[in-house]
Amino acid sequence: MAELSGHVAIVTGGGRGLGRAVAERLAGMGAAVVVASRNAPELDEVVKGIKRAGGRALAQTADIGDERQVQELVLAAERFVGPATILVNNAGMVDPMVPLARSNATLWLRSVAINVGGTYLATRAVLPGMLDRGYGRIVMILSGAATRPSPGWTAYSAGKAAVLQMTRSLALELGGTGVTAAAFNPGYMDTEMQERIRRTSTADFPRSDEYRAAQREGKLSDPKVPARAVAYLVLPSTQRSGEALEWSDEALRRQVETAIPA
Repeated sequence: MAELSGHVAIVTGGGRGLGRAVAERLAGMGAAVVVASRNAPELDEVVKGIKRAGGRALAQTADIGDERQVQELVLAAERFVGPATILVNNAGMVDPMVPLARSNATLWLRSVAINVGGTYLATRAVLPGMLDRGYGRIVMILSGAATRPSPGWTAYSAGKAAVLQMTRSLALELGGTGVTAAAFNPGYMDTEMQERIRRTSTADFPRSDEYRAAQREGKLSDPKVPARAVAYLVLPSTQRSGEALEWSDEALRRQVETAIPA
């Protein structure tokens, strides 16, 4: 599959979980991928795997909440192969998981800085170039927390809700430009982030029982499965701007299957 040959993709939070799966999928479809996170050893492992499979990839250590580092990330992509045509905003954090009255203000605000601010900074950094060239694909990774309130999850819920509305508002700005922005909720996945949630006590995060049950009942998907939907959203032929899509949607799954067979 070479549907993305000639494209340059930046994937934030690409060292593990869904981000890694997306980076590997896009590279397998011909894109040159710049994989970003704060964990250099994880990034190196991802990039080595992509290169062994015959793909092109670059590891770039970056704190997505730091404007200077985000700008360096975008410049690294340009020096590597060229300006980004694809951005997948996957980096995020689930902490703090604790009632607001007992929350740590620094950690709470850090969560918003990563989940909202980091998404903004990365999008802001690539968008002028995409608009100048008349083409781009931007995907924001969502969660059910964007629309479902949860006690103990005020920061994460607020952040994901903000990203949802950011996506919808941005899509209105992008009408007719050739650049699209869509949001995607991959659902339950077998990732380290899910493990972190399961370790949290119900006293701090009542829904942790729900996540533990999902694991016991085999409801966690391999991140490689919903990663196909992200790949579908960044295809040149896909026009899904302003939409908030969920992997649980059977219609979406059929479209993904048609466009990107497993």
